[in-house]
Amino acid sequence: MQGEPSTRLLLPSEWPRYRALRLRALADSPDSFGSTLDWERAKPDQWWLERLVSAEDSDLPLVAEVDGRAVGLAWGKLSTTQRDCANVYQMWVDPEVRGQGIGRMLLAAIVDWARTLGVSRLDLTVARPNTVAVQLYEGSGFHAIGEPQPLRPGSAVLAQAMTRQLETLTGRADP
Repeated sequence: MQGEPSTRLLLPSEWPRYRALRLRALADSPDSFGSTLDWERAKPDQWWLERLVSAEDSDLPLVAEVDGRAVGLAWGKLSTTQRDCANVYQMWVDPEVRGQGIGRMLLAAIVDWARTLGVSRLDLTVARPNTVAVQLYEGSGFHAIGEPQPLRPGSAVLAQAMTRQLETLTGRADP
């Protein structure tokens, strides 16, 4: 019997776990991310540690677990250019547990985090035609903005920017 999924913050001391999970995500879904497996696999251990250490003030690196096994990843990051905006990056769920609501849990944790920081908008980019991911985001209140762009330079895969207004303390979305 499989336990209930949960999400939690990745700690800097867990950089080897983060590295393994991120490389698994890039290997499984190479056309879903702006980065590549080869580029990240070549990074030294210190780079992975520093990534989590630098996250402590403005980011929310999350891991999803089932029975202690890492099965998902997502990263919330405050925008460096727009103080009322945060971004969703690195969203991935292990194929063995997809369809069990883990993506929704990760996304909900980022929404809650952003709200506690007073953020009024969440942005993300999703590879097309990843219909499952698009459905997850649309079902969570995101909508497409602008025209699709190449996922990364030279890529034939298109990525769609999406945004979601977050409710304020009064319960209304900011304009």
